[in-house]
Order: sequence, then structure tokens, then C-alpha cells
Amino acid sequence: MTASTGIRSPLAQPLRIGAMTVPNRIMQTAHSKQYSDRVESDRETAYYVRRARGGCGLFVAGNHFVHPSGSIRGFQDAFRPESVPAAKKMTDAVHDTGAKILVQLNHHGAQAQPDGPDGPRAVYAPSRILSPSTAHATREMDRADIAAFAEGWATSAAHARDAGFDGVEIHMAHGYLLHQFLSPLYNARTDGYGGDLEGRTRFPREVLRAVRARVGEDFTVGIRIVANEFHADGLDGAAMREIIALLRAEARIDFLDLAAGGYHNVHYVFPSSPMPFAWLRDDVAAVKAANPDIAVFGVGAALSVEEAEEVVRDGLADMVALTRAQIADPDLGLKLLGGTEGAGAAGGAASGIRHCIRLNQGCLGRGSRGLPMSCTVNPLAGRERERGERPRAARPQRWIVVGAGPAGMRAAVELATDGHSVTLLERGTEPGGQLRLARRVPGRESIGLLVEDLVRDLAIAGVDVRFGVEATAPSLRTERADGIVIATGAVAPATTSLALGGAYDGGVPPEGTIDAVTAASHPGSLGRRIAVIDADGTAYATGIVLSLLPHVDELELVTPFETAFPHIGAGYDRPLLLERLGAHPGFRRRAAHRVRTIEPGAVTVADTLGGETTILGGLDAVVAIEPRASVAITGMTDAVAPGIAAPPASVASVAPRVVTIGDAFAPRTIDAAIFDAVELAYDVAGLAALRG
Repeated sequence: MTASTGIRSPLAQPLRIGAMTVPNRIMQTAHSKQYSDRVESDRETAYYVRRARGGCGLFVAGNHFVHPSGSIRGFQDAFRPESVPAAKKMTDAVHDTGAKILVQLNHHGAQAQPDGPDGPRAVYAPSRILSPSTAHATREMDRADIAAFAEGWATSAAHARDAGFDGVEIHMAHGYLLHQFLSPLYNARTDGYGGDLEGRTRFPREVLRAVRARVGEDFTVGIRIVANEFHADGLDGAAMREIIALLRAEARIDFLDLAAGGYHNVHYVFPSSPMPFAWLRDDVAAVKAANPDIAVFGVGAALSVEEAEEVVRDGLADMVALTRAQIADPDLGLKLLGGTEGAGAAGGAASGIRHCIRLNQGCLGRGSRGLPMSCTVNPLAGRERERGERPRAARPQRWIVVGAGPAGMRAAVELATDGHSVTLLERGTEPGGQLRLARRVPGRESIGLLVEDLVRDLAIAGVDVRFGVEATAPSLRTERADGIVIATGAVAPATTSLALGGAYDGGVPPEGTIDAVTAASHPGSLGRRIAVIDADGTAYATGIVLSLLPHVDELELVTPFETAFPHIGAGYDRPLLLERLGAHPGFRRRAAHRVRTIEPGAVTVADTLGGETTILGGLDAVVAIEPRASVAITGMTDAVAPGIAAPPASVASVAPRVVTIGDAFAPRTIDAAIFDAVELAYDVAGLAALRG
């Protein structure tokens, strides 16, 4: 409440949802973490408890599977009786914080892998189709399959109630099994489970009836459902609202948790940085208007994190889903609830929100590779048990950090927050390092939030930031610091240091190429027809190409890889990337090609399989995208990673501890830069504790 008005934020209001009452309007929807395998784990519990203490009022634990044919390694099986005691331990811990927790019950259907944790299996779907996520052909479910799966949902719901969950969420979205029955994109059946809406809703309605019959009327049951498929041949918002009405007529539904799209346009399922913040706002509002008597969870409805309260205040939805935002900042709930009604962006800035930048690298990117979820800006996500709160330094030290990119800025913030005296040196005139260029990439403007957060945090922590300073070994020696952090980043070379592979016959690009950063910094100077030689294939390379495309009529991408940008896809944004590239009429790609020669206005390339050569003529410029190379400090060529207490003789005379982090140690991602910075702070704190 505010001293001046006494007005309470609408986010702080409790809400009755079926048989439960949630303490506030901030929630975290179901998301894949891979912290547990088959049953809930202590790691999963610690993750939820940390965010519950940070102010989140409601969680949905998901994907919990209802049948062995849907099991996935790293996920929970709701149908297993042994899931009950494990989940009860978790729900008790969440309830001790005052928060509520639902469980999402699901089957992936056509999106399941044909090789499960226990061996090969059939992949089930309403009809025989090629899965848009795995490209495997599915088995069309018969009536026995349908009955078995409906029983699986009912049994799993009963287990959920016994395990202390406050309710269940039946998953009918994201292109998974129940959504597949609803959608004409997946359901081509001609029996009573296909055809018109009556037929396509039959199986989901049977599941609803079975679940409600098993758990009774005094238990919360809701659904996750798409508000719009965003496909010309799919279900639009009006059709989905008609489906919701049919489902509600079948059995009591206590809440609607909204989503959009499917694996046919997966960027709606897992929206990344090119998507607008309030990407589902209008459809959410339409569903709420049509269902005023039950709770609607607003996904993709907030104009910004700081403006989340207006979703509830203006009646767009009853709960505000801030899922990735709370992965990034586990205290987000308290920061929003601690503000005042109408505080807006100023309230968020004052409370120090650490923003999700929506790159999907640490969360979805790791998950799609079978790795536990992390976070680009919060590497402590999922490591709450191992990485607790650090104490302030009993004996503060003097640290010099060289380089104001993401690694250097975050290291300075972490060390200063722990009580150390920190000076940050940057040879340029502004902070950000490579982020300054990255945030100019079309669709990646959200990276600017990271720069703004780090600049704010430097000021709050009291870091002495000095621009226009070129650090050298002699100049650092005169600082007499206890420790030096080298975070000098990386550069984009015009030639390669690759010992194997690469895009050029002979290994080294001949004269006549422009390095990637120079090209992206001055895209209007390249001319209208260019070739881009990509030997990198990562998000860095796609950022360069996306930066150049608006300024040229034709861009010919040449890459030695078998496909364009092979390292893009883990974050589920590859389809959207290809869609954006294909929208440019002058974009062409030549995969599995290497450069033979570069001459003025022409590049000769050869197919790596057959050897056929092609001359690309009429070029105004040739841009070389090579893997980036680390930048060292003059006189300090030995890089020392965090965790190494004793530097080699070449740097020992500069300071007692010299540590190299981020791209300066090995060019990688923003995730790696921030991870290194945070680990350094824990390492410094740990060594101090050992020394007493």
C-alpha cells in the first residue's frame, strides 16, 4: 500500500479458483525444467520454493505424463503410484510458503519421440500424420487407445489429489494430444472423434468427464488451451471460444490457462525475442469477455513486466502469467507486489527487476538438448540448493575488472554487492561490449534490457566505472589490486584460426573480405548485392545476416555446413528465423559449399560433395563470418579460468589473483559470460571462507 493513496495493487488481491484461493495474482505456468526424472526431486522443490518466497502466488507443475507411451526422460510420470509421496514432499514445501500449486497432466501425442526411456514405442495421434516436431509417422488411435488414455488422465488426477496438489490442469494446447483432436490441422478422422466440432471435442470432453468423476466437485480442475492457432487452415479465436463453450458444457471447468499456436508454428508456443511482449493480449481479452464467471490466466497479455498489474486492473485476465520472467528474477513477485498501483515502469526500475531477455538459450535451448533448464541472466536457476546466498565479505578486497561487456559488468556487480571495492575499466566510451551491436539486430532489441539492467546494477553496487582506459600489464600492476578480472571479450576476425574445417580452400580467406562486425556496424556501405561466407553457424552468424538483410537487394549465403546455420534450433526459434529469411526476396543460400577464390566482384564456390564450381558474380562486397577470437591484454597472454587460485608466472606479478572470464577466455554465448561472472563471485567468497 502507498502512504499517499493507500491503494493496493490489483496483483496483491487473492483469487478464488474452484476449491482453492490463491494469495495473489502472479503465477508461473508449466514449463519444462528437466530437474526430475519420473517423480519429483529435491531440485524441483527448491526451484519452486525459491520463487514462492519471492512472491509468486500460483505455480503449475508440468509436463506430467498420463500414460507410459508419453514418458520422457527428465520429466515426471503422473500415472505412477510412486509419484504420490515424492510430489507430496514438494507440495508441502510450497504450501509452507503460502503459495498454491497445480499440476499439468499431458500426453504429447504426435510430438512424442518413438524411442522412449524404456524402449521403442508407437507414437499416437488422432490421425496418421508426420509429426511436425519429429517427422515420424504416427499411429491413428483406435477406441481402445482412447479409452486407455482417458483412464490415464483420471488415474493421474487422483494421484495428484493424493499428492497434495491444489488442482489439475488438463493440457489441451501446444499441439499435444488433446489439442491434436481439437484441431483440423491434425484430426482427419471420419468417425465420431473427428469431423465437426462435436466430434473433434469428443475425446477432450471424455477426459474432462473422467477426471471430474475421479476427483469430485471439491477439487480444482482447469484446462490449458490455445486461444488461437494462428494458421490459415487452423482454428481462429472465434472457433476456439466456441470449443471452450462446448467443453464447459460437458463438465465444470474452474480456470482457463491460455496459449497459442502449436508445433506447426512453434514460435507461438515458445515466443522468443522477435515476438512482441503482448503477443496474445487481444485473444486473452476476448476469452475473458466470453467467460466472465471463471478464472482466466493471462499469458502473453502484459505490455511489459512492469505493467503487469494493468492486465488484472483492466479486466483482461484474472491472473498474470510471468513464467520466464520469474526464471530470470525469482524475486519478481515481491518487486511487483511491493510497488504501488499505477507505479508502472518507474516502480519496476526502482525495485531492480532483472529482466528476461527472451533469447530462449538457457531455458528452452538447454532443455531441447536434454539438459536441465538454466537462464541467460540468472545462472542460479535450478541450482538453488548448490548456490545459496553469499555472505558479505568479512575482509573486503580491491578488484579491477577490465572490459564492460556482459561478463565484466556482471562480475563487477557481483563482487561489489559482496562488499569488495571494484573498479571497472573500459577502453570504449560506453558499456555493453558486443551487446551494443547485438541489440541492434532486428528482433533482438530485448538485449537492450540486459545492458540497462547491468548499468543500473553497477550504479546501485557502487562500482567505479572508468571509460576511455586502455589496460596494460604495467598499468594494472600500478593499481596494486588483490584481484584482476580480464573480461576483454572477443573480436570478429577477417581470417580464420581454425585448424580443421572452415569455409575456404587453403584454410585462410584471401584478401577482399570484410569482417562481420565491421559489416554489421555499417550495413549501408556494403552495396546492394553481397555474399556472406559463414563458417560459424551460430546465433552470432544469424544476427549478422539479419542485420545486413534490410540494407541489400540480394544476399547470397555460402556455408560449408550441410544446412544454413546448423547450430540454430535448440531454442525453438529456427522456424521463425527461416520464415524471416524467406520473406526477403533476395536471400539465397548455398549449403555444403566452400570458397575457392575471391576476386573483385566475384566469388568462386565449390560443392563439397560433388566438387562442381559456381561463380557468384556482380558482388559489391564479401562478408566473412568467422568464429570470434579472444582479446588479450598486452603483456598478459595467459588466460586463467575461475577456480584457479594461482596464476602462472606471466601474470603473477600483476596481482595475487588474475582471472579470465567470458569471451576473453573462450568465445561463447551471453549465457557463458554471465555464468562465468557469477561463478567467479562464488569462487572468491569460497576462498575467503577457507582462509578464514
